[in-house]
Amino acid sequence: MEARLLPFITCPYHPTATLEVAQIDQMTDSTIITGHLRCSFCDVVYPIINGILDVIGKRQPASIAQIVNDLPPAAWAYERTWRPLSLSLLTGEYFPLNRELHLITGLAGAERGGLMIDVGCSNGLYARALEQVRRQSNASGFVVGVDLSMAMLDEAQRRARCDGLSISFVRASAQSLPFADATVDVLVMGGTLNEIGDIPAALTEWRRLLRSGGRGVMMSLVRATTRPGQILQQLLATGGLQFPSLAELNQYFAAAGLQLRAQWQYGVVVFSVLQ
Repeated sequence: MEARLLPFITCPYHPTATLEVAQIDQMTDSTIITGHLRCSFCDVVYPIINGILDVIGKRQPASIAQIVNDLPPAAWAYERTWRPLSLSLLTGEYFPLNRELHLITGLAGAERGGLMIDVGCSNGLYARALEQVRRQSNASGFVVGVDLSMAMLDEAQRRARCDGLSISFVRASAQSLPFADATVDVLVMGGTLNEIGDIPAALTEWRRLLRSGGRGVMMSLVRATTRPGQILQQLLATGGLQFPSLAELNQYFAAAGLQLRAQWQYGVVVFSVLQ
């Protein structure tokens, strides 16, 4: 985790309390490899292991989908198998990763830089794309990837390092993001909204974090209209996934205080731009 990120990191239970450095065991250049941060309000200590800050600790997965995501084989296979094909299968048209990533980074305005967070980052696909555009644009700022699964974050860290990218990773819940109010320039999410559980709480966090003029860009899945799609989604729902209708999704945005600026739908896949 980059040390310059520290002024923005807060306790997930006390969002106004900035975490303090309790101990640094290993540091390379400006990156903290191992150490501990402490909340001055509740005195809880959070470890940094292999460069990843963990503000969750032990937890009980809330669904089958979360159990699967915690498995190292699933984390290893995610971007090697399912992810490159997913949007082409879900939209019913040719939708390669480069098209998706160009869309996400363009809508997010990644070339402007600032603090950019990939919420529910999995293997860090969006995070890497944001950081690459930021670097190419020579913009100041940094990128953070957040996920519940340490296995996913370990794989994301490995991929970022292999690409020579400096991305900070944090293990946290989408409903309790450990960042100060109104400090984030860009929030992105790729499909995670369908499996995080409490959607209203997660979107309320987006509203809390986005600074004035900031952007949220989300790729999510909505309820299928075809019978085969409905049957498949009903099966997936038993594993904890949710598929709101487009109207319900937009109601979630509005209830959280997020303004919908633009939206595109390709089959069950929806891209939304929020402020």
